[in-house]
Amino acid sequence: MRSFSAIATALLSAVALTTPAQAAPSPARLLVADPAASAVYVLDARTGRVTGTLSGRKLNDHAGTVVLADGRVLFVDDAAKQLVVVNVAGAEPRVVGTAPVEGEVSHFAVDAAGRFAVVAGSEGHEHRAEGHATLTAVDLTTFKSGHGVVHSGEPGVLVDGGTVLHRNDAPAQLESYRLGDVLKAGGAHLTAAATKAIGEHGHGEAFSPKHRRAITATERGVDLTEVTRAGDFGAQRVAAWGGPGRGFYLRLHDDADTAVTYVRDTSDPDWTKWTEHAFLLDVRTGRTTRTPLGSGYVFRFGLSDELAGYVVHGAARDELALVDVSGRGFGDLTRRVDLGVLPGGPQGGKDPFAAQTRKIALDDAGRTAFLTAGGQGRVDIVDTAAGRITRSLAVPTPLDRGGAIAVWEPGVSHADTVGR
Repeated sequence: MRSFSAIATALLSAVALTTPAQAAPSPARLLVADPAASAVYVLDARTGRVTGTLSGRKLNDHAGTVVLADGRVLFVDDAAKQLVVVNVAGAEPRVVGTAPVEGEVSHFAVDAAGRFAVVAGSEGHEHRAEGHATLTAVDLTTFKSGHGVVHSGEPGVLVDGGTVLHRNDAPAQLESYRLGDVLKAGGAHLTAAATKAIGEHGHGEAFSPKHRRAITATERGVDLTEVTRAGDFGAQRVAAWGGPGRGFYLRLHDDADTAVTYVRDTSDPDWTKWTEHAFLLDVRTGRTTRTPLGSGYVFRFGLSDELAGYVVHGAARDELALVDVSGRGFGDLTRRVDLGVLPGGPQGGKDPFAAQTRKIALDDAGRTAFLTAGGQGRVDIVDTAAGRITRSLAVPTPLDRGGAIAVWEPGVSHADTVGR
Protein backbone atom coordinates (compact mmCIF):
# COMPACT_ATOMS: atom_id res chain seq x y z
CA MET A 1 0.00 0.00 0.00
CA ARG A 2 1.41 3.38 -1.03
CA SER A 3 2.11 5.95 1.66
CA PHE A 4 0.19 9.22 1.89
CA SER A 5 3.28 11.17 0.81
CA ALA A 6 3.70 9.02 -2.29
CA ILE A 7 0.04 9.53 -3.25
CA ALA A 8 0.39 13.28 -2.71
CA THR A 9 3.50 13.39 -4.87
CA ALA A 10 1.73 11.51 -7.65
CA LEU A 11 -1.27 13.85 -7.50
CA LEU A 12 0.97 16.93 -7.65
CA SER A 13 2.83 15.47 -10.62
CA ALA A 14 -0.45 14.87 -12.41
CA VAL A 15 -1.56 18.43 -11.78
CA ALA A 16 1.77 19.74 -13.05
CA LEU A 17 1.37 17.70 -16.24
CA THR A 18 -2.17 18.88 -16.93
CA THR A 19 -1.77 22.56 -15.94
CA PRO A 20 -0.95 24.80 -18.95
CA ALA A 21 2.57 26.22 -18.78
CA GLN A 22 2.76 29.91 -18.01
CA ALA A 23 4.61 31.97 -20.58
CA ALA A 24 7.94 33.22 -19.28
CA PRO A 25 8.08 36.99 -18.94
CA SER A 26 9.86 38.80 -21.74
CA PRO A 27 13.39 39.73 -20.63
CA ALA A 28 14.55 43.32 -20.46
CA ARG A 29 15.70 44.89 -23.70
CA LEU A 30 18.32 47.49 -24.51
CA LEU A 31 17.82 49.87 -27.39
CA VAL A 32 21.27 51.01 -28.52
CA ALA A 33 21.59 53.51 -31.35
CA ASP A 34 24.56 54.56 -33.45
CA PRO A 35 23.35 57.65 -35.31
CA ALA A 36 26.66 58.04 -37.16
CA ALA A 37 26.17 54.55 -38.61
CA SER A 38 22.41 55.05 -39.17
CA ALA A 39 21.63 51.94 -37.14
CA VAL A 40 19.50 51.07 -34.12
CA TYR A 41 20.03 47.78 -32.30
CA VAL A 42 17.85 45.95 -29.80
CA LEU A 43 19.67 43.62 -27.40
CA ASP A 44 18.57 41.10 -24.83
CA ALA A 45 19.83 42.80 -21.67
CA ARG A 46 20.57 39.45 -20.04
CA THR A 47 22.54 37.73 -22.77
CA GLY A 48 23.65 40.61 -24.99
CA ARG A 49 22.19 38.89 -28.05
CA VAL A 50 21.13 41.34 -30.76
CA THR A 51 17.43 40.54 -31.27
CA GLY A 52 17.10 42.88 -34.23
CA THR A 53 18.59 45.77 -36.17
CA LEU A 54 16.81 48.77 -37.66
CA SER A 55 19.13 49.69 -40.53
CA GLY A 56 19.03 53.15 -42.08
CA ARG A 57 17.50 54.71 -38.94
CA LYS A 58 19.38 57.78 -37.67
CA LEU A 59 18.18 58.37 -34.13
CA ASN A 60 18.07 62.02 -33.06
CA ASP A 61 20.18 61.92 -29.91
CA HIS A 62 19.22 65.44 -28.80
CA ALA A 63 15.54 64.46 -28.64
CA GLY A 64 16.36 61.01 -27.21
CA THR A 65 13.84 58.25 -26.57
CA VAL A 66 10.62 57.65 -24.66
CA VAL A 67 10.13 54.13 -23.28
CA LEU A 68 6.56 53.01 -22.54
CA ALA A 69 5.48 50.14 -20.30
CA ASP A 70 3.97 48.07 -23.10
CA GLY A 71 7.29 47.74 -24.93
CA ARG A 72 6.97 50.68 -27.28
CA VAL A 73 10.05 52.87 -27.66
CA LEU A 74 9.72 56.16 -29.52
CA PHE A 75 12.46 58.15 -31.24
CA VAL A 76 12.89 60.61 -34.09
CA ASP A 77 14.66 59.42 -37.24
CA ASP A 78 16.60 62.40 -38.63
CA ALA A 79 17.22 60.70 -41.97
CA ALA A 80 13.58 59.95 -42.74
CA LYS A 81 12.21 62.96 -40.80
CA GLN A 82 9.85 60.66 -38.95
CA LEU A 83 8.70 59.82 -35.47
CA VAL A 84 9.32 56.07 -35.19
CA VAL A 85 7.58 53.73 -32.77
CA VAL A 86 9.20 50.32 -32.34
CA ASN A 87 7.97 47.54 -30.07
CA VAL A 88 10.99 45.85 -28.48
CA ALA A 89 9.14 43.40 -26.22
CA GLY A 90 8.93 40.44 -28.58
CA ALA A 91 11.44 37.95 -29.88
CA GLU A 92 12.56 40.62 -32.35
CA PRO A 93 11.78 44.34 -32.59
CA ARG A 94 8.90 45.48 -34.77
CA VAL A 95 8.21 48.98 -36.10
CA VAL A 96 4.53 49.55 -35.33
CA GLY A 97 4.17 52.97 -36.92
CA THR A 98 5.79 56.13 -38.21
CA ALA A 99 4.67 59.71 -38.78
CA PRO A 100 6.34 62.66 -40.54
CA VAL A 101 7.77 65.48 -38.40
CA GLU A 102 8.64 69.07 -39.29
CA GLY A 103 11.70 71.23 -38.70
CA GLU A 104 15.01 70.48 -37.02
CA VAL A 105 13.78 68.40 -34.10
CA SER A 106 14.98 69.31 -30.63
CA HIS A 107 12.54 67.65 -28.21
CA PHE A 108 9.44 65.48 -28.02
CA ALA A 109 7.07 64.22 -25.36
CA VAL A 110 4.23 61.74 -24.92
CA ASP A 111 1.07 62.06 -22.84
CA ALA A 112 0.74 59.91 -19.72
CA ALA A 113 -1.70 57.54 -21.44
CA GLY A 114 0.70 56.84 -24.31
CA ARG A 115 -1.91 57.94 -26.85
CA PHE A 116 -0.36 61.10 -28.33
CA ALA A 117 3.14 62.39 -29.00
CA VAL A 118 4.14 65.97 -29.76
CA VAL A 119 7.43 66.77 -31.49
CA ALA A 120 9.04 70.23 -31.38
CA GLY A 121 11.19 71.28 -34.31
CA SER A 122 12.75 74.60 -35.21
CA GLU A 123 14.93 76.44 -37.72
CA GLY A 124 17.89 75.53 -35.48
CA HIS A 125 17.92 74.17 -31.94
CA GLU A 126 20.95 76.02 -30.58
CA HIS A 127 19.03 78.73 -28.69
CA ARG A 128 18.27 81.08 -31.58
CA ALA A 129 17.24 84.52 -30.41
CA GLU A 130 14.20 84.44 -32.69
CA GLY A 131 12.63 82.26 -35.32
CA HIS A 132 9.86 79.80 -35.97
CA ALA A 133 9.19 76.39 -34.52
CA THR A 134 6.78 73.65 -35.45
CA LEU A 135 4.73 71.51 -33.11
CA THR A 136 3.79 68.17 -34.69
CA ALA A 137 1.13 66.12 -32.90
CA VAL A 138 0.85 62.39 -33.65
CA ASP A 139 -2.00 60.04 -32.74
CA LEU A 140 -0.13 56.89 -31.69
CA THR A 141 -3.06 54.61 -32.51
CA THR A 142 -3.66 55.74 -36.09
CA PHE A 143 -0.36 57.58 -36.76
CA LYS A 144 -2.27 60.46 -38.26
CA SER A 145 -0.52 63.74 -37.55
CA GLY A 146 -0.86 67.48 -37.87
CA HIS A 147 1.40 70.44 -37.23
CA GLY A 148 1.29 74.13 -36.54
CA VAL A 149 3.83 76.95 -36.40
CA VAL A 150 4.79 79.06 -33.38
CA HIS A 151 7.28 81.87 -32.82
CA SER A 152 10.13 80.46 -30.74
CA GLY A 153 13.77 80.14 -29.96
CA GLU A 154 14.74 76.57 -29.09
CA PRO A 155 11.40 74.87 -28.37
CA GLY A 156 10.77 72.44 -25.55
CA VAL A 157 7.53 70.51 -25.23
CA LEU A 158 5.36 68.74 -22.65
CA VAL A 159 1.98 67.02 -23.05
CA ASP A 160 -0.71 67.08 -20.38
CA GLY A 161 -3.79 65.24 -21.61
CA GLY A 162 -5.38 67.52 -24.21
CA THR A 163 -2.91 70.36 -23.60
CA VAL A 164 0.45 70.95 -25.25
CA LEU A 165 2.92 72.99 -23.18
CA HIS A 166 5.59 74.73 -25.22
CA ARG A 167 8.72 76.03 -23.51
CA ASN A 168 9.78 79.02 -25.56
CA ASP A 169 13.35 80.32 -25.43
CA ALA A 170 12.60 83.66 -27.09
CA PRO A 171 10.70 85.11 -25.32
CA ALA A 172 11.28 83.14 -22.13
CA GLN A 173 7.83 81.78 -21.37
CA LEU A 174 5.60 78.75 -21.18
CA GLU A 175 2.73 78.60 -23.65
CA SER A 176 -0.26 76.28 -23.72
CA TYR A 177 -1.98 75.05 -26.87
CA ARG A 178 -4.93 72.74 -27.33
CA LEU A 179 -3.79 69.39 -28.68
CA GLY A 180 -6.75 69.28 -31.05
CA ASP A 181 -5.74 72.65 -32.50
CA VAL A 182 -2.24 71.35 -33.25
CA LEU A 183 -3.62 68.24 -34.95
CA LYS A 184 -5.86 70.24 -37.28
CA ALA A 185 -3.63 73.31 -37.81
CA GLY A 186 -2.54 72.28 -41.31
CA GLY A 187 0.75 74.13 -40.97
CA ALA A 188 -0.86 77.43 -39.94
CA HIS A 189 0.30 79.64 -37.08
CA LEU A 190 -1.01 78.62 -33.67
CA THR A 191 -2.34 81.01 -31.05
CA ALA A 192 -1.47 80.22 -27.45
CA ALA A 193 -4.38 79.72 -25.08
CA ALA A 194 -2.26 81.01 -22.18
CA THR A 195 1.30 82.15 -21.44
CA LYS A 196 3.49 82.43 -18.34
CA ALA A 197 6.91 84.09 -18.03
CA ILE A 198 9.79 81.85 -16.87
CA GLY A 199 13.54 82.33 -16.43
CA GLU A 200 15.87 82.98 -19.34
CA HIS A 201 17.52 80.23 -21.40
CA GLY A 202 15.22 77.38 -20.51
CA HIS A 203 16.79 74.00 -21.18
CA GLY A 204 15.28 70.85 -19.72
CA GLU A 205 11.68 70.34 -18.64
CA ALA A 206 9.30 67.82 -17.17
CA PHE A 207 5.67 67.70 -16.09
CA SER A 208 4.28 66.16 -12.91
CA PRO A 209 0.56 65.39 -13.37
CA LYS A 210 0.50 64.36 -9.72
CA HIS A 211 1.23 67.91 -8.60
CA ARG A 212 0.06 69.76 -11.74
CA ARG A 213 3.47 71.40 -12.17
CA ALA A 214 5.53 72.23 -15.24
CA ILE A 215 9.17 71.99 -14.16
CA THR A 216 11.69 73.96 -16.22
CA ALA A 217 15.44 74.43 -15.78
CA THR A 218 16.41 78.05 -16.47
CA GLU A 219 19.27 80.43 -15.68
CA ARG A 220 17.68 81.48 -12.40
CA GLY A 221 16.87 77.98 -11.15
CA VAL A 222 14.05 75.50 -11.56
CA ASP A 223 10.71 77.15 -12.30
CA LEU A 224 7.73 75.27 -10.83
CA THR A 225 4.59 76.50 -12.59
CA GLU A 226 1.06 75.35 -11.77
CA VAL A 227 -0.95 74.13 -14.78
CA THR A 228 -4.72 73.79 -14.45
CA ARG A 229 -6.61 70.99 -16.14
CA ALA A 230 -8.07 73.60 -18.47
CA GLY A 231 -4.57 74.51 -19.68
CA ASP A 232 -4.21 77.79 -17.80
CA PHE A 233 -1.21 78.75 -15.66
CA GLY A 234 -1.39 79.44 -11.94
CA ALA A 235 1.05 80.05 -9.12
CA GLN A 236 4.79 79.82 -9.70
CA ARG A 237 7.82 79.42 -7.49
CA VAL A 238 11.51 79.30 -8.31
CA ALA A 239 14.00 76.92 -6.68
CA ALA A 240 17.42 78.56 -6.98
CA TRP A 241 20.47 76.54 -8.02
CA GLY A 242 22.02 77.18 -4.61
CA GLY A 243 25.48 78.10 -5.85
CA PRO A 244 27.51 78.74 -9.00
CA GLY A 245 26.36 77.19 -12.27
CA ARG A 246 23.04 75.97 -13.62
CA GLY A 247 21.32 72.78 -14.77
CA PHE A 248 20.79 71.87 -18.41
CA TYR A 249 19.12 68.49 -18.27
CA LEU A 250 16.22 67.62 -16.02
CA ARG A 251 14.22 64.46 -15.39
CA LEU A 252 11.23 63.47 -13.28
CA HIS A 253 11.59 60.59 -10.83
CA ASP A 254 8.97 57.85 -11.05
CA ASP A 255 7.46 58.99 -7.74
CA ALA A 256 6.50 62.22 -9.60
CA ASP A 257 7.57 64.07 -6.42
CA THR A 258 11.22 64.59 -7.30
CA ALA A 259 12.98 66.36 -10.16
CA VAL A 260 16.59 65.35 -10.78
CA THR A 261 19.29 67.15 -12.74
CA TYR A 262 22.89 68.31 -12.29
CA VAL A 263 24.48 71.76 -12.01
CA ARG A 264 27.60 72.61 -13.97
CA ASP A 265 29.77 75.62 -13.20
CA THR A 266 31.77 76.51 -16.31
CA SER A 267 33.35 79.72 -14.97
CA ASP A 268 36.84 78.23 -15.34
CA PRO A 269 37.94 78.10 -19.02
CA ASP A 270 39.56 74.70 -18.38
CA TRP A 271 36.82 72.07 -18.57
CA THR A 272 38.76 69.71 -16.33
CA LYS A 273 38.14 72.25 -13.52
CA TRP A 274 34.40 72.60 -14.09
CA THR A 275 32.52 71.65 -10.94
CA GLU A 276 29.57 69.28 -11.20
CA HIS A 277 26.82 68.79 -8.61
CA ALA A 278 23.83 66.47 -8.52
CA PHE A 279 20.69 68.55 -7.91
CA LEU A 280 17.51 67.08 -6.45
CA LEU A 281 14.28 69.01 -6.05
CA ASP A 282 11.13 68.19 -4.06
CA VAL A 283 8.35 69.28 -6.43
CA ARG A 284 5.88 69.61 -3.55
CA THR A 285 7.90 71.90 -1.29
CA GLY A 286 10.64 73.37 -3.48
CA ARG A 287 13.32 71.97 -1.14
CA THR A 288 16.59 71.25 -2.93
CA THR A 289 19.64 69.06 -2.33
CA ARG A 290 22.97 69.73 -4.03
CA THR A 291 25.64 67.01 -3.94
CA PRO A 292 29.24 67.43 -5.23
CA LEU A 293 30.13 64.97 -8.00
CA GLY A 294 33.67 66.18 -8.67
CA SER A 295 35.43 68.10 -11.41
CA GLY A 296 35.16 67.45 -15.12
CA TYR A 297 32.42 67.05 -17.64
CA VAL A 298 28.97 65.49 -17.14
CA PHE A 299 26.49 65.15 -19.98
CA ARG A 300 23.52 62.76 -19.88
CA PHE A 301 22.75 60.83 -16.70
CA GLY A 302 20.74 57.76 -15.79
CA LEU A 303 17.82 57.63 -13.37
CA SER A 304 16.18 54.77 -11.50
CA ASP A 305 13.86 54.45 -8.52
CA GLU A 306 16.85 54.19 -6.18
CA LEU A 307 19.82 55.90 -7.83
CA ALA A 308 20.86 58.58 -10.26
CA GLY A 309 24.01 57.71 -12.18
CA TYR A 310 26.33 60.45 -13.47
CA VAL A 311 29.28 59.74 -15.75
CA VAL A 312 32.01 62.24 -14.78
CA HIS A 313 34.63 62.56 -17.50
CA GLY A 314 37.75 63.69 -15.68
CA ALA A 315 41.20 64.90 -16.61
CA ALA A 316 42.77 61.45 -16.09
CA ARG A 317 39.92 58.90 -16.17
CA ASP A 318 36.16 58.54 -15.97
CA GLU A 319 33.98 57.72 -12.98
CA LEU A 320 30.38 56.74 -12.46
CA ALA A 321 29.00 58.69 -9.48
CA LEU A 322 25.90 57.12 -7.90
CA VAL A 323 23.54 59.32 -5.89
CA ASP A 324 20.67 58.07 -3.71
CA VAL A 325 17.29 59.38 -4.93
CA SER A 326 15.20 57.17 -2.62
CA GLY A 327 13.80 58.22 0.73
CA ARG A 328 16.53 56.58 2.79
CA GLY A 329 19.68 58.54 2.00
CA PHE A 330 18.21 61.19 -0.25
CA GLY A 331 21.00 63.05 -2.01
CA ASP A 332 23.87 60.96 -0.60
CA LEU A 333 26.74 60.04 -2.90
CA THR A 334 26.75 56.29 -2.33
CA ARG A 335 29.57 55.07 -4.57
CA ARG A 336 32.13 56.01 -7.20
CA VAL A 337 32.89 53.43 -9.88
CA ASP A 338 36.19 53.65 -11.77
CA LEU A 339 35.43 53.39 -15.50
CA GLY A 340 39.02 53.77 -16.67
CA VAL A 341 40.11 55.72 -19.73
CA LEU A 342 37.96 55.93 -22.84
CA PRO A 343 40.11 56.07 -26.00
CA GLY A 344 39.35 59.31 -27.80
CA GLY A 345 37.53 60.66 -24.75
CA PRO A 346 37.69 64.25 -23.49
CA GLN A 347 41.23 65.58 -23.07
CA GLY A 348 42.49 68.70 -21.35
CA GLY A 349 42.88 71.63 -23.72
CA LYS A 350 40.36 70.23 -26.23
CA ASP A 351 36.61 70.66 -26.63
CA PRO A 352 35.00 67.90 -24.52
CA PHE A 353 31.77 68.07 -26.53
CA ALA A 354 33.59 66.92 -29.67
CA ALA A 355 35.18 63.87 -28.02
CA GLN A 356 34.04 60.30 -27.56
CA THR A 357 31.78 59.88 -24.55
CA ARG A 358 29.69 57.42 -22.59
CA LYS A 359 25.89 57.34 -22.51
CA ILE A 360 24.05 55.68 -19.64
CA ALA A 361 20.79 53.97 -18.73
CA LEU A 362 19.86 52.33 -15.40
CA ASP A 363 17.45 49.50 -14.76
CA ASP A 364 14.42 50.48 -12.69
CA ALA A 365 15.79 49.15 -9.41
CA GLY A 366 19.16 50.81 -9.92
CA ARG A 367 21.05 47.53 -9.58
CA THR A 368 22.55 47.69 -13.06
CA ALA A 369 23.97 50.54 -15.12
CA PHE A 370 24.42 50.15 -18.86
CA LEU A 371 27.09 52.44 -20.34
CA THR A 372 28.04 52.80 -23.96
CA ALA A 373 31.73 53.19 -24.81
CA GLY A 374 31.89 55.72 -27.63
CA GLY A 375 34.07 54.61 -30.53
CA GLN A 376 34.56 51.14 -29.02
CA GLY A 377 31.37 49.38 -30.15
CA ARG A 378 30.42 48.03 -26.76
CA VAL A 379 28.12 48.46 -23.78
CA ASP A 380 29.71 48.08 -20.34
CA ILE A 381 27.54 46.64 -17.58
CA VAL A 382 28.09 47.92 -14.05
CA ASP A 383 26.88 46.15 -10.92
CA THR A 384 26.10 49.22 -8.82
CA ALA A 385 26.26 47.35 -5.50
CA ALA A 386 29.63 45.77 -6.30
CA GLY A 387 30.87 49.02 -7.80
CA ARG A 388 32.54 47.56 -10.87
CA ILE A 389 32.11 46.64 -14.51
CA THR A 390 31.11 42.97 -14.58
CA ARG A 391 30.94 42.36 -18.33
CA SER A 392 30.61 44.03 -21.71
CA LEU A 393 28.27 43.54 -24.66
CA ALA A 394 29.40 44.01 -28.26
CA VAL A 395 27.44 45.88 -30.92
CA PRO A 396 28.25 45.80 -34.65
CA THR A 397 29.26 49.46 -35.08
CA PRO A 398 31.56 51.82 -33.10
CA LEU A 399 28.86 53.90 -31.31
CA ASP A 400 30.57 57.11 -32.31
CA ARG A 401 30.37 59.75 -29.52
CA GLY A 402 28.55 57.25 -27.35
CA GLY A 403 25.46 56.84 -29.50
CA ALA A 404 22.33 56.51 -27.40
CA ILE A 405 20.93 53.88 -25.03
CA ALA A 406 17.62 53.10 -23.32
CA VAL A 407 16.33 50.14 -21.34
CA TRP A 408 12.85 48.59 -21.34
CA GLU A 409 11.72 46.22 -18.59
CA PRO A 410 8.44 44.28 -18.55
CA GLY A 411 5.74 46.02 -16.52
CA VAL A 412 7.80 49.09 -15.70
CA SER A 413 6.17 52.44 -16.39
CA HIS A 414 7.75 55.85 -15.99
CA ALA A 415 6.29 59.13 -14.76
CA ASP A 416 8.57 61.06 -17.10
CA THR A 417 7.43 60.80 -20.72
CA VAL A 418 9.75 63.43 -22.22
CA GLY A 419 12.40 62.23 -24.66
CA ARG A 420 15.76 61.64 -22.93
